[in-house]
Amino acid sequence: MTTTYRLLRQTSRTSRFAAVTVEVAPSSGPEVEVTAAVTTAHRREADLGARWALRGLPAAAKVTVTDVLTTEVDTTTGDVHEATARAVWQALGIEHPTPYVGFSDPRMVASWLDDMAGRRLDAVTEARHWYGGRCEPDAASLLHAWLHFESALPVGLHGMGDRLMLAKEGPYPSYDMGEYGETRVGPAQRPGILSGFVGARLVDGAVIIGPDGDLICAGLMLRSAVPRSDSAGHALADRWSRAKQGSRDVVTF
Repeated sequence: MTTTYRLLRQTSRTSRFAAVTVEVAPSSGPEVEVTAAVTTAHRREADLGARWALRGLPAAAKVTVTDVLTTEVDTTTGDVHEATARAVWQALGIEHPTPYVGFSDPRMVASWLDDMAGRRLDAVTEARHWYGGRCEPDAASLLHAWLHFESALPVGLHGMGDRLMLAKEGPYPSYDMGEYGETRVGPAQRPGILSGFVGARLVDGAVIIGPDGDLICAGLMLRSAVPRSDSAGHALADRWSRAKQGSRDVVTF
């Protein structure tokens, strides 16, 4: 089966574009080959995107990425990765239960940090667990967070054990959990860790590599210049704490 998926999204803030063609065939085990003439970075994204799509499938398949089309203006980190994953699902006729295509590869995350350097963090959206009309502070109730940098699509942060996944996606709506309470989604509020960084510009950042040398992103450090002295939040994947570092604030996910 040969198919092409075109990632075409445009908002008042930014746009995304990547068109990826794949050939998918039965195989004794999951295989990925990229034959398209692309840059090293896009080749890596295509390979990782195909492998993301093949995870957990009931039958193994071989994916050959035969063509990748991008633009210098509208294609940024993660676009080829997502277009490739969705092309594979499209070829297999799969409606994937996970609505987002996340990436945790350290080189991709570092590239995204480079894209965001110098931009202002306009807003932070949080999903928090509420029970009996109450919400525990900081990490105890925080489920997901979305960073809204200027002139960029929101990026969702998904803590999965020792792995931190990033995904170019907007926040989901609040929802009721019955006897288990509810999930409320809205702007980060004080005294939450992330609220103090809204309005600051990203100075730089770093990727925290997974334990035991695993080549995955286990955490994300963001250093930003803020107009006042505030607490900084520290965490590895989905574990959070508070801290303060000098005259500039640092938040680590």
